Amino acid sequence: MSRAAWRSRLAFLAVLVLLAAGSPAMAASAANRKAAKPSANGAANAASSATTGSRPISRGDHESPMIALTFDDAPHPEYVPRLLALFRAENVKVTFFLVGEQLKLFPDVARAIAADGHEIGNHSLNHRNLGRAGASLVETEIGGMQQLIKETVATTPTLYRPPFGNTNSEAKRLCEREHLSIILWDVDTDDWRAATTREMIVRNVLDNATSGSIVLFHATHQKTVEAVSELIPILRQRGLEFVTVSRLLQDRALREEMRRFAPKKEPPSPTRWTPAGPERYRSEPAAPTTFSIQTPVLPTP
Repeated sequence: MSRAAWRSRLAFLAVLVLLAAGSPAMAASAANRKAAKPSANGAANAASSATTGSRPISRGDHESPMIALTFDDAPHPEYVPRLLALFRAENVKVTFFLVGEQLKLFPDVARAIAADGHEIGNHSLNHRNLGRAGASLVETEIGGMQQLIKETVATTPTLYRPPFGNTNSEAKRLCEREHLSIILWDVDTDDWRAATTREMIVRNVLDNATSGSIVLFHATHQKTVEAVSELIPILRQRGLEFVTVSRLLQDRALREEMRRFAPKKEPPSPTRWTPAGPERYRSEPAAPTTFSIQTPVLPTP
């Protein structure tokens, strides 16, 4: 066989080996492309990002009878007062995440939120997407908003909700420094979309909210106020209690601690199965059968 023919055969065998092994280089390339593909859900994308600093939280305990209603982009001069009146009438406590642009314009509305006993969280200074932000911008958006809330409302937030649900290692480090828990959600009402109606908001919550859920609303729409008014009695009928996010997290920590120190239950003894019927069908092994071999007596010749 000529040298050229040998080279051709060797090249063909090399290709076969790569295909059989799955080509690590090709697999790595595919894995990198998959990892680089952006998630359609901002909350899920943030939760799966780098774990440096505070870990984002999207819900409470699954066994909790509580639910947390949260409202972003507050304070709004028209809809937040309507929500506050509703919550007073229904004896409901919720969490409002304030954004700096609105807080500077309507500080009295923010003070009314605090005066009614609702929780106030940090939603950044200018609602910037911090998914790829550097340390300087993170400090301005989160640290600056933290200071603005302290000066305006005389309270120190312990919760931070990242705009668009996106965060990064710099934001997590700052939240850890400021003792801020990063709060996402497990139910997005989509009330911020123009096409979303009151009926769609209600159905979205009723179909997806469960024990321990954190529900995302925006305090900037009349349809949201109407939907929340309809949802409160229905969710109460389901046995859910409306609490702030911090109260939900306290309950979650308590339940996790109780499960941690609860005495371990002994596994049940295996049941011995003995079906009814003839003796030969017992589950116990039968006594071994003894065979006796007799030597045949041959006739004497």
